[in-house]
Amino acid sequence: MITEIGIASGEILTLIDKKQRPVSFSEIESHLESEKELAYMSIGWLVREGHVAMVDKGREKYLTKIKG
Repeated sequence: MITEIGIASGEILTLIDKKQRPVSFSEIESHLESEKELAYMSIGWLVREGHVAMVDKGREKYLTKIKG
């Protein structure tokens, strides 16, 4: 499971880089084409490690890459 989380996390970072803007959770779920739980575990890992930050915009949550 750790490997799957790592792969999905890399795909999320690539998506954010490609879009060059904050990406919504629903966009991430659609992009990963995997179980919702894997998407959320990967998002949690990225937030915990300081790679991304969550931003609220209305009713939707977005991820943005932390520059560093």
